[in-house]
Amino acid sequence: MNRAARVFAVVPAIAGLIWLAVHAVEAGAAGSKVFESAIALRLWSSSRVQQPASEALTRVREDLVQAQLTTPNDPALHELFGLVDARRGEQQEFLPDAAVHLTRAIELRPTSPQSWASLAAVKYRMGDTGPDFEAALDHAAALGKFEPDVQGILASYGLAVWNEMGPRARASVEATIAAAMKRNPLEMLQIAERRGRLEVACHHFAGSTRQVDPKWSQLCQSMEATS
Repeated sequence: MNRAARVFAVVPAIAGLIWLAVHAVEAGAAGSKVFESAIALRLWSSSRVQQPASEALTRVREDLVQAQLTTPNDPALHELFGLVDARRGEQQEFLPDAAVHLTRAIELRPTSPQSWASLAAVKYRMGDTGPDFEAALDHAAALGKFEPDVQGILASYGLAVWNEMGPRARASVEATIAAAMKRNPLEMLQIAERRGRLEVACHHFAGSTRQVDPKWSQLCQSMEATS
């Protein structure tokens, strides 16, 4: 699995899906399938859990297909479809399906930062980092820049294409990183280092206020000294 796929698999880009699934339970049996699928995806999002075989993802998707017969316009359902197809996305042919479902989820519930962030992740993995990708980053940041799951996705994929982004998308990503640095500076510093953009995170690093490895303070200070 490549780095982009690992990030998408490990970062739990389904925060809030449990709430969405509970809402879907109002539809009865279909809601139960959606709820069970959300639970499975939340479990698989942990890096400490063995990732599902393709057969397990296929079974989850079959449950969602059955639920769709009853609740075709449930945004939670389409978001789950998108996330399942994204996990199947080691085979690139499933990524367009993921994008279609995430786009539909956004049409039905445009205020979901997780849907926008997940769409940005899928677009990146498809190699589509143009206006639609930037718009997804911008919407995700506007709606959820204080949400940990959204922060991780925006930092990873935004910093990956930092030089290619327009000023608006770059400002959105940086604002999200600034917010995340107050919550978990170590996570952001590690992502920024992997992406070769440590200076972006260091710009918002207050090392004296957080318990992190002193090496990060030293790295950030050295970057400031040479800038």
